Amino acid sequence: MKIEPEQIEIVIAHRSEEIRQCVSDLVAEMGFRLRSICSSTKQLLETGTPTPPDLIISGIELDDGEAIHALIAISHLDPTPAIVITPKESLLDVEKALKDHVMAYLVEPIDTDQIKPTIYLVLERFQQFESLKEENRDLKQALEDRKTIEKAKGILMGKMELNESEAFRELQKQASAKRIKLVKHAAEMIAEENAS
Repeated sequence: MKIEPEQIEIVIAHRSEEIRQCVSDLVAEMGFRLRSICSSTKQLLETGTPTPPDLIISGIELDDGEAIHALIAISHLDPTPAIVITPKESLLDVEKALKDHVMAYLVEPIDTDQIKPTIYLVLERFQQFESLKEENRDLKQALEDRKTIEKAKGILMGKMELNESEAFRELQKQASAKRIKLVKHAAEMIAEENAS
């Protein structure tokens, strides 16, 4: 999936005005939309909720505390990719956060040549991650649907003394007559059987 910068909304949070300015200039130059530039976790939470941005670029320490907790709180509402800008001495904290919500980090002093590819890498990685999650949900749903249909076939096989393929055809015929999806009809049949 191609990344369209003008459709991506970014929040920048850092204690240093110089870094905030540098990153926001670069992000604007790249064509991304800036939702907010902030210096505190309070501002970050306010701008990041209830609807999170598409990407957060944040320092590890903000004026009123650690940014990681705010990033986690925002991601609990809706998974949100984050890039953390950190001094070398805080790398251990960032590496722990990488296991959970932070997708990349940049070490201060930041190199503007590294920001561009990092933003694109994180956005692409996040899209892939979301796509895999969606596929996983679809596969789980398909498996659940299959179990439901198998149960309903079993009911028909027992009641009507049909073999498996006959029971499946009968299930299809009944669903078609009701003009509902096969799995919905199967679920209704199971519910009726359980109620009796």
